[in-house]
Parts: sequence; C-alpha cells; structure tokens
Amino acid sequence: MRNRWIHILLLGTFGLAPLSAQIELSGSADFELAAGGEDSRFVTNEINNEFRRPHLSIRELNLFLFSDLGNNFSFTGRLQWDIWGSGRLNPLRITLAALSWEAGRVGLTVGRFVNPFGLYPRRLLSSTGSFINAPLAYGYFINISDTRGFWPAAGTVGQYGREDVGLTMNYFGGYVTGGLFNWVIIPQGMDVALAVTNAAPASQQDYTNLQNLGATLRLGFQPAIFWQQGISVSHGSFMRRATVNTNFDRFEKYRQTLLGTDIVFAFSYFELSGELLYALWDVPASDNNGFQIAPDGNPEQYRLTNWSAYLDARIELPFWPGSYMAGRYERMVFDRFTPPAGSSLVSTNPWDDSLIRYSFALGYRLARPVLLKFAFSEQIYDDRTLRRDDWTLRLVLNVSL
Repeated sequence: MRNRWIHILLLGTFGLAPLSAQIELSGSADFELAAGGEDSRFVTNEINNEFRRPHLSIRELNLFLFSDLGNNFSFTGRLQWDIWGSGRLNPLRITLAALSWEAGRVGLTVGRFVNPFGLYPRRLLSSTGSFINAPLAYGYFINISDTRGFWPAAGTVGQYGREDVGLTMNYFGGYVTGGLFNWVIIPQGMDVALAVTNAAPASQQDYTNLQNLGATLRLGFQPAIFWQQGISVSHGSFMRRATVNTNFDRFEKYRQTLLGTDIVFAFSYFELSGELLYALWDVPASDNNGFQIAPDGNPEQYRLTNWSAYLDARIELPFWPGSYMAGRYERMVFDRFTPPAGSSLVSTNPWDDSLIRYSFALGYRLARPVLLKFAFSEQIYDDRTLRRDDWTLRLVLNVSL
C-alpha cells in the first residue's frame, strides 16, 4: 500500500516520543486563478487541458508538523492536498515524514525528506519561490518512462497519475526517500549533504517494486557574503515493474546519472539565481510494438543525454515594500544519440523536442502571512513546425497559517 512504511514511521516516532514532547502545527493554502493555451497539458506547462480556460481553484493545501523529541531528535511531517495532474484536488498524501538527529555541525535524517540535489527543492513552496511554475528541469516531462525506458510516445497522450506520461529530469515534488547525512564543514562557508535513496532523482515513486538504489551528493559553499554556490551529483536506478515489462528481468541495471550546479547572487534588493542540470540515461527503448530487442533476446540498451538550465532575476521594489518583480529564462536541449543496429527509432533523433521558456512574475505581500503572485510563461520549440499553444497565465494567493 502506498505510503505504508511512512505511516509506520510517523506512528512509531510518536509512540516512542516522551509525553512532554511539543507538537508545532502550521499550514498554508494556495488559491489560484489560471488559464493556458489550447495545447496546455500538466506534463508540459502544469495546466490540465480540461481547465485551460480561466478558472478558480484551490491549488494546494498543506499541514506542516514539527516536534522536538529531545536528545537532539526531531520529527518533521507534511500532509498535502494538490491538483497535480487532474486539475482537481487529489486525495490527501503524506509527502514529508522525516526523523532527524542533529548534534553540532552534524545531522542524520531518515524517512522522506527534501532532495538535497540543486536549488529548486529548497524553494518549491509557494511562499518561498518567486514564480508559480516549476523550472523545465523539474516540471517538463520527457520521453523517458519508468516502465518502458526511451519511449517517443511518452507525454503525447494520457494524464499524469493515471497513465504513463514519462518522467522529469528531477522529480518536481522535491522529496526523496532514504537516509541523509549533513555536515557543516565551515559555518556559513561550506557544507556537504549525502543521501542514499531508494531510487534516482527522476523517480516519482515513494518507493519502487524493484531493488533500486540511488545516491546524491551536494557540496555547498559561500565564497562571499553575496555568493552561494552548489555542486550536485547523483546516480541510481529508477525503473519499476509493470505489465508492459514483466517478460524481462534486471531492470535495476538501467540508471540515471544527474550532474548539476546551482548559484545565488544576492545584494541589497537584487537577486540572481539559477541551475544547470545534465542527465545521462542508460535505458531500454520501446516503440508501438513493444521493446527493442537485441540478438541475445534482451532489450537493447540506449545511452541518451540532455541538459536544462534556468536563470532567475528578481528585484524587490524599494519604493513599494513587500513587492517584487522577476524574470526567468530557461533552456532544455536533447542531444542526438547513436542507435543500436536495427533500431526502429532512428527518425526520433534527437530523442525529444528542445525548447525555450520565458517567464515573468510579480509579487506583493498583502500582509505578513498573505502573498499575492502573478506569473506568465511562454514556450518556444526549436522545431518551428511544433506550433504548440501552451502559454500560461496564473494568479496565486498564498496564505500561511
């Protein structure tokens, strides 16, 4: 059952906690007015096509929990309702459940926690990010399936949460499951995080039904008071067993390698931030007739690469306290690949559609717990015959409780 062991961890933690432990509760609510182009889809611009016309919705509800358990132990949890995929509120989910131990500069965490890779997972809450859409590297689904491998039909049909729509380079939900080690080497100067997880960063599953394993390392450093830099590397398996691949074994051997760097320059009212991610995929491949089969009877193995980068510029308006303006430029590129002999996928080369996205955002804090955000985005594809109408226009009212 989904989330079973996380439920056990949550209940077990409080069963062992002293009766005097204090539980702190907080929450947030996002109300959204949104519209999108005729070709809008959650897997390309985060708007379900059924709701592409102007509509008002509850975008997300969160309940956060923190408890100091004593002896340097603490527990953090998050209950989340959202409209991912369907455009309607999904069932309640436990997206964060982590038991942590901290002593001085060293910390250990077990459970489901924030992905240490990159910058965006630390800014994914509406109250902390300047924009509404996730960056392309986190929110744009590509032709990699966790059941079929390289699959050119990924994302062209179906709905997230019900059908196979492919994966993103790094999971947009921002959480991973496993164990995490943190070490502040130099206070406000250098730190390192090492996570061992049950899958690579691309996996969207709380856990998989294969013996997958992943590892992520991030080194963060601050060369100057206005400059923060991070370098991340991750490697692991990500596929899962499903009806379409039951005739084959050892899908754990197919892996994702993800490299990245993130940067933040902040001075006075101005901030410049962004990320660069590069992914290498060792995967099988499928077409409409099933898996591409090698002479030995096993699936052919393909090696695919792609990269994505974004740069955000934000300025807080000194003459209007509580307000900001921001712009974002993004690029996602899919490289050409060398297909195995006899491959039927030679016409799909590069292996997905490269694109550029431009975004603009405005924000104003109406009160300390109330933030109003407006954002517009437009996507342009390298293949000019792809005249996809998938712009977005969104207005979000975030209330912190």
